[in-house]
Amino acid sequence: MAIGFPDWSLRQYSSAYEEEQQKASVTATASDLTFTTTVHSWRLYNDGPNACYYAIGETADTDNFKIPAKSWIMEDAPVTVISLVCAAGETATVYAVGLR
Repeated sequence: MAIGFPDWSLRQYSSAYEEEQQKASVTATASDLTFTTTVHSWRLYNDGPNACYYAIGETADTDNFKIPAKSWIMEDAPVTVISLVCAAGETATVYAVGLR
């Protein structure tokens, strides 16, 4: 797992042959970001304006991994659905790129 901020970047290498992009408007009600089929490597970018939290295999809550505004996370783990949520009264726009 790797995380990054706008002034620092880590390379992500993959032997992927296809990508899928998704966008989610995240609120205090947990919502799912769903890829059409399983992706094996993925990146989430939180375009802000607030932090959001994500979980795989369960419904996200504010106890899960936090992605601050204007930062990203990438993982090499097979997934189809990623659950996202913000703290009460906050929102965020999250972009995802999944690689197959």
